[in-house]
Amino acid sequence: MLSFYPGPSKVHPEALEFIREAFDQGIVSINHRSARFEALLKDTLEVLHAKWNIPSDYTIYFISSATEAWEIVAQSLIERQSLHIYNGAFGKKWAHYTQQIYPEAQSLAFDSQEGLAELKLPNLDQIDTICLVQSETSNGTGQKITRAAFGDALIAVDATSSMGGIELPWIEADVWLASVQKCIGIPAGLGIMICSPKALTRAEKLGRKSHYNDVLLMEENRQRFQTHYTPNVLSIYLLNRLTHLLPNLSLIDAQTRKKMQIWEDFWKTNQHWGLTCLIENPDLRLPTVLALHGKPEYIQKIQQTCMAAGIELGKGYGDWQATTVRIANFPSHTEKDIETLIQLLTHEL
Repeated sequence: MLSFYPGPSKVHPEALEFIREAFDQGIVSINHRSARFEALLKDTLEVLHAKWNIPSDYTIYFISSATEAWEIVAQSLIERQSLHIYNGAFGKKWAHYTQQIYPEAQSLAFDSQEGLAELKLPNLDQIDTICLVQSETSNGTGQKITRAAFGDALIAVDATSSMGGIELPWIEADVWLASVQKCIGIPAGLGIMICSPKALTRAEKLGRKSHYNDVLLMEENRQRFQTHYTPNVLSIYLLNRLTHLLPNLSLIDAQTRKKMQIWEDFWKTNQHWGLTCLIENPDLRLPTVLALHGKPEYIQKIQQTCMAAGIELGKGYGDWQATTVRIANFPSHTEKDIETLIQLLTHEL
């Protein structure tokens, strides 16, 4: 089965060899308080900083998932009130979960055909934390993240479907969060949270060590090259080995955009399936997830055709469940994979 599902999706084929290595070398059984684990974690953090061009004063933490990071932001970093700005289902969910902790958390929904720069923002005087979605997986939108419009507020960004696949403007936000089963290309079960010095200063100011996953506890352990909980050592090892193997993120970014151009060119010239890009403005399309829009019967036909050939596409999500199909364009997807799917779609016309 060739999976173009936008997460979990196709795993890097090299991961199987690395999994075997982890078993053969006893990595999966090491104590997370041992010198061996500390060396693994130290090297993993260093190679991520180097290959992903993460500023040296930003800190990296491993958690269970991006969704868990939503809760960590609320419990450790929101001082009084947050504003959640979103145009899709996952941003809306983040706002909902935060409101279970802070009922006064505000939301600002905008249309999927708009960009953040076009929005008229409310008065931000009482807002200390802005929560944004850079990669909205539900509709395939990608946003340009900048601090300029948000004053002195702490900025947290969900980049679940883009981290590891395109370059991100790290210094434009204070918290970046993602999971590994998308662009990073390993099995689900690990989350990544990247924090700026400003985020740590906020955590220190609030001093909330009342939660197991408090940022301060995470940082205390990171300084010893440990994790605050028993981690997914296998996933950390896979991330380590793959990051060493893969090129710098700047090159991966160029490859990702080249592959997305192949897709956009194909759908621009092949109208026989009755599908068009859901997001009309190319500048607002996420380079790692292409959402295609069409009548429900067309969506059903392409899904059935691909599944019969052993290729899985992403289903529609949320408001677009019946009228969209989503195609992942992650680093694990090669141009050969894309050609395989294009040949199928061309042959089945």
